[in-house]
Amino acid sequence: MTAETMVQNLLTEACANRISDIYFFPKREIYTIEAKNSLTDYVVAELSYDETFSVMNFLKFNSGLDISERRRAQKGSFTYVYHGTEIHIRISSVGDFLDRESMVIRLIYPQENVSQSDVDVLNKLIPVSNQKGMMIFSGPMGSGKTSLMYSLGRHLSRYKKVMCIEDPIEIVEESFLQLQVNQDTGMSYEELIKTSLRHRPEVLIIGEIRDKQTAQQAVQAALCGYTVMTTIHGKSKYSVIQRLLQFGISEFEIKNAVNLITYQRLIPFEERLQLFADFLNNHAIDDFLRDGTPDNHWSDMLTNAQEKGIINGEVFQEFIHG
Repeated sequence: MTAETMVQNLLTEACANRISDIYFFPKREIYTIEAKNSLTDYVVAELSYDETFSVMNFLKFNSGLDISERRRAQKGSFTYVYHGTEIHIRISSVGDFLDRESMVIRLIYPQENVSQSDVDVLNKLIPVSNQKGMMIFSGPMGSGKTSLMYSLGRHLSRYKKVMCIEDPIEIVEESFLQLQVNQDTGMSYEELIKTSLRHRPEVLIIGEIRDKQTAQQAVQAALCGYTVMTTIHGKSKYSVIQRLLQFGISEFEIKNAVNLITYQRLIPFEERLQLFADFLNNHAIDDFLRDGTPDNHWSDMLTNAQEKGIINGEVFQEFIHG
């Protein structure tokens, strides 16, 4: 079986099962291929080193990566068509301490019909999105932060100019002007934010705040009157405030720049996922900065969901701490 056929079969099976991530893990004599989505994870196959190198080389070639490089971290992407639908494939590879290359494939699916829980959350966010200032979406990887931001941006793009900066672009959206970070050409988050503001967008989406420089540029854009939407990895809505303080953002800037912080998770319910979102508005942000006392809204929300039979006890215990 050729490498192209093996990749075709792998991606076809992944799309059929709505797999979000495929992992290539090196073992002593073989590679294990594991698949994961928001509900489950399992071993797809065990391949020899030669078979795995052929598959990874084919993926790297299609992603524009250096096939000969097996130690240095690389990332790239390409588009895969499944039943007439374009799936965005993101590739990341790196060598371990024994120079054995590992790889992660992320599959990004186009947004389909949103659930009622998504609609409920969007309806709460839309009034805030019409204000100048920053909205921060937090939660772990795979919690739907980018999808929610894009849904909100898509709504705003009907009557506002929306620009987006990501590393890399995860969802292709024709109604946005999308810029992609490229460190090799000097196109960092910081530089692209400066460049984007010269285009005077009404809404600026920044894929993720990872460092002090990006945080400061994003806050300055919000203080200058732009509507800014961005994400920060965190385990609660309050951890976002702590991250901003660690990035050197002052309490004064947080109070005046940030309108809303959300913490969200996609929680299993009857073989589907339901969006749970916890909000922190600007008044609650002020209160927390003043006295440092968090509320119990997240635990109350999950307790209420368990009492109504929306989630079971096992799911409650898994997500109660964020």
